[in-house]
Order: sequence, then structure tokens, then C-alpha cells
Amino acid sequence: MLPAMSDPRPSGLGESWFSSLDRALRGSYLDDADLAAGRLALPVRRLVVLGAVLGAIYGACLGMPRVFSGAGDGGQQVVASMVKVPLLFALTLLVTFPSLYVFIALQRLSLSCGALLRVVLLAIVVHLGVVASLGPVFVFFAASTPSYPFLLLLNVAFFALGGMIGMMVLRRATRSTAQGEPSRRLIGIWGMVYAIVGAQMGWLLRPFLGRPGVPFAWLRPTEDNVLLGILGAIGELLGR
Repeated sequence: MLPAMSDPRPSGLGESWFSSLDRALRGSYLDDADLAAGRLALPVRRLVVLGAVLGAIYGACLGMPRVFSGAGDGGQQVVASMVKVPLLFALTLLVTFPSLYVFIALQRLSLSCGALLRVVLLAIVVHLGVVASLGPVFVFFAASTPSYPFLLLLNVAFFALGGMIGMMVLRRATRSTAQGEPSRRLIGIWGMVYAIVGAQMGWLLRPFLGRPGVPFAWLRPTEDNVLLGILGAIGELLGR
């Protein structure tokens, strides 16, 4: 029998890794009574490892267009993307978590800093679980079309979809402690801040796919911003 949420031990420690992921995706860890009391017994280390593994899986998929193009540095791109996808989420969380904690504290919600961190990590695991599950779809299109802007925008769409689902997890987790619409609105505002920071962080950490004809590099020079990059990819795609 799975341990109850009231158990002081972090739940999930006696489970298999797949069981922990399955419970995270199903929302089994989000117990309203514990959340209302400001408790969330989740193993942080397991959430971090799950997120890193899922991010690496999707990163490997992002590097496949370089492999399919026949470039000799395709393997390097795969390894780089496997490292950079988990790093993207870690750095985004590092930048945005203080603002979320302040928003939560201003509303006098009962979640402690540790419980709040676990909730956010759970939302990130769900986000990464979504994009990792879409990884084979990305590989399919990478193998069937050489269009770099199409693949770039497809990746953006997958990340956006995963982010919306992850945000639903965060809103559900804070629902039991939020008092009224202003509190829920603040969570939504933070979600937009997180999305903008995450998108720009991804722009700074590019390339994840590797543009054909351009030599492999771990990082590209800083230029413009993510919005202009997306608009440029749309214009390039429609111009073909």
C-alpha cells in the first residue's frame, strides 16, 4: 500500500522510479488536506533526478535533426542538448523562485518554502514528462523534413504545451491554500513571468537543434531576444 500523505517520511522513497513518475503525472501527490495545512511530503531528490532524466531524454530528441542531416558533429549536438534542457529548467527556477515565494508570502498562504519548492519541482517534472512523451513525435518530423524553422517552432509549441499543463499542476496545488481570486491571479502572473524567463533562458542557451550548415557550438553569441527569434523563424518558414 502506498504511504499516506500524513506520513512524515517523504512519500515515494519505497516506490520504483516509474511509479513515482506515474503518480506525479496523475496528481496523486496533491492531497488537499496536506496542502491546506502547508505540508507536501515529496522526495525532492527523486523529483530532481526524474526531471533531469526526462529533460535529457527530450534533449536527445532535439539533437536528432543534426544527426539526420549527416553532420559529423551530430553526436556532440545530442550530448549538448541532453545537458542543456535540464539546465534550462534549473536556471529558470533559480531566477524565478524568489519572486514566487514573495507572491505566496504576500498572500499569507500556508505553504512553507520547502513545500513550495516541492510543488514547483512537481510541476516541472510534469512539464518535462509532457515534452519527453512528445520526443518521438519530434524525432519523426526531424527524420521526415529538413525544415529547420518548422522544427524550431514545433519545439516551441511542445514546450508551451508542457508549460501550460505544468501550470495547471501548480494552480491545483495552491488551490487549497489560496484565498480568493487575487491569490489565484498572482499565481497566474508568476506563471507568465516564469514562461518569459524560461523562453529567454532557452534563447541564451541555444542551439538545441543546430542549424544546418552552421558549425556546432555549445552556445551562440547573444543577439536580439526570443520573441524576435520566433518571429524570424515564422517568417523564414512562411517565406519558403
